[in-house]
Order: sequence, then structure tokens, then C-alpha cells
Amino acid sequence: MNMPMLRRLVLLTLSALLLSGCGFHLRRSAQLAPALQRMHLDVSGDNALTRQLATALRLSGVTLEDHGGPGIATLRVPVNSFNTQALTLTGYASVSEYVVYYRVEFEVLGTDGKLLVPLQTVRMSRDFNFSPTQVIGNAGQQEQIQRSLVDDMAQAILMRLQAQGGSVVGTPAAASSAASAPGHD
Repeated sequence: MNMPMLRRLVLLTLSALLLSGCGFHLRRSAQLAPALQRMHLDVSGDNALTRQLATALRLSGVTLEDHGGPGIATLRVPVNSFNTQALTLTGYASVSEYVVYYRVEFEVLGTDGKLLVPLQTVRMSRDFNFSPTQVIGNAGQQEQIQRSLVDDMAQAILMRLQAQGGSVVGTPAAASSAASAPGHD
């Protein structure tokens, strides 16, 4: 093995060790129960969550159906909402920081139409600084935060479905995600 090749191998190995040591892991697909392998999505409001859930479910090997029916589980999302509130005011009574709240409620009906995963609420939030001189940038920042929250929400729902393991109605997984803001609906 020549010297440049050895350097590349050492550099690649060190990079991999550093990334794994800092907690970075690629997102994996969820391993869902057999009862969830054919699914219909019924998401209210925002199409972004529908797209993210569809992509994540397909990557997990789920066949998505256009309509529910016998032999098809249904992931219902009756609540899918954003809310932005002022977080910090300056000495001049102008807003300097906002928080974006994202709230989703979901449940899963099994292939027989019976409740498989009870209604669960997931809340997430992100805060951002507001600059009155960067109004266009602020709108773009808020949109980016919402996209990020939608991505994270789709992953959180999948992880909860995986944790449920296809068992019949039971206690919901933890009431909120780590990025939650209790009491903000």
C-alpha cells in the first residue's frame, strides 16, 4: 500500500470515529410492525407533513395506499398546526425573539379498522431572533424553521410507530418530544 493511499485510509477512519463520537448518526428507516406495512395517510392541513411522512414510510418499506379499507392501516393526523409567538421584547417594546410551536396529534387504525395506536400529541418548538432590518430574511428563517420542524415531526411519528411495535391499544409513548413546549396548543 502506497503512502497517499494509507493517509486517505487513516483520514477516513479518523473522520468516521469523530462523527460517531460526537453523536452524529444517519437517519435510518423505522422497522414497523407487519400490520403497518400497507397504510393510508389521512393528514389534515399541511401537505409538507404528508410528503415527509410518505417519504419516511416508503423508506421503511411501507406500501402507501390512496384509500383506506380492509387490510390497510390508516395513519390519521387530525391536528397539524403551527403557532408563532413573541418570546422576548427589547427595551423599546419591540420583539427581538420569536418561538415557533408545532403541534401534531395522530392515531393509527389497524387493518381491521380498530384503534391500534391511541391518539397522541407531539409538540415541538424552535426559537429565532428577529431583526427589524432583515424583514425578508426573517420570513425565510421562519419558513426554514417550519420545514425543519416538519422533518423532525415525521421522524418522531415514525419512531413512535416503531416503539409501539404493532401492539394493540396501549399507553401512548412519552407525551411530548424532547423539543416540546408543554401547554402551547
